[in-house]
Amino acid sequence: MKSSNVPEAVSIKSLRKSYGQHEVLRGIDLTANDGDVISIIGASGSGKSTLLRCIPMLEVPNYGEVAVGDDRLMYLGKKLSKSEANTVRRIRRNLGFVFQSFNLWPHRTVLQNVIEAPLHVQGRRRSEAIEEAMVLLEKVGLADKRFAWPNHLSGGQQQRVAIARALAQRPRAILFDEPTSALDPELVGDVLRVIRGLAEEGRTMIIVTHEMGFAREVSSRVVFLHQGMVEEDGAPEQVFGNPASGRCRAFIGSHFDRNR
Repeated sequence: MKSSNVPEAVSIKSLRKSYGQHEVLRGIDLTANDGDVISIIGASGSGKSTLLRCIPMLEVPNYGEVAVGDDRLMYLGKKLSKSEANTVRRIRRNLGFVFQSFNLWPHRTVLQNVIEAPLHVQGRRRSEAIEEAMVLLEKVGLADKRFAWPNHLSGGQQQRVAIARALAQRPRAILFDEPTSALDPELVGDVLRVIRGLAEEGRTMIIVTHEMGFAREVSSRVVFLHQGMVEEDGAPEQVFGNPASGRCRAFIGSHFDRNR
């Protein structure tokens, strides 16, 4: 656990989200300090991906507060004002998001995908954006693929490009939504190695994942969601070794039983 004097990177308070009469998130509180790696686990339908997508307002919360660094926004179930919409844009600029299905632009090369946001959102010089993109592509092991089209890459390679694209924004935190769920098993390892390396660098990350062994290894904290609520929140050795919640214990036990 981080000490109290470490700055907050992402803060969520009393977050609620409903689809019609179905309440998916039922008052979530979660804080990631700078350097935290938080893995969010739980059964399908527990609200994991919805929670992650509410942080940059890819899904609009019904109620609650979201803060990224100094930018803070309270959602009250009404249309956002112009000032609030500007806050959303600043929050998004400070977050990298890695999707399950890569979401690369198919009509742009690998390099063009990575430099898009630095050029057109952040207004950085092209030479600077390209230089940094090449460093990032080298980091994820794909510098030799810089002129390739996304549909010529494997799923694992596309996901590593997506990670480089997220890093190119110089985000305060990176959000990963099941980054290996769309991959063939033999491609999962390369992606997890890249994320593990980012954790070792001290990057702030919130990761929705079903890879329990990986979560136990890289996380500073693990959060177990059940029916839209935080059921367990603690260090990985506590959550995986001695969870207070019986539902968390059963979930973890069933997962490891399936993988024996």
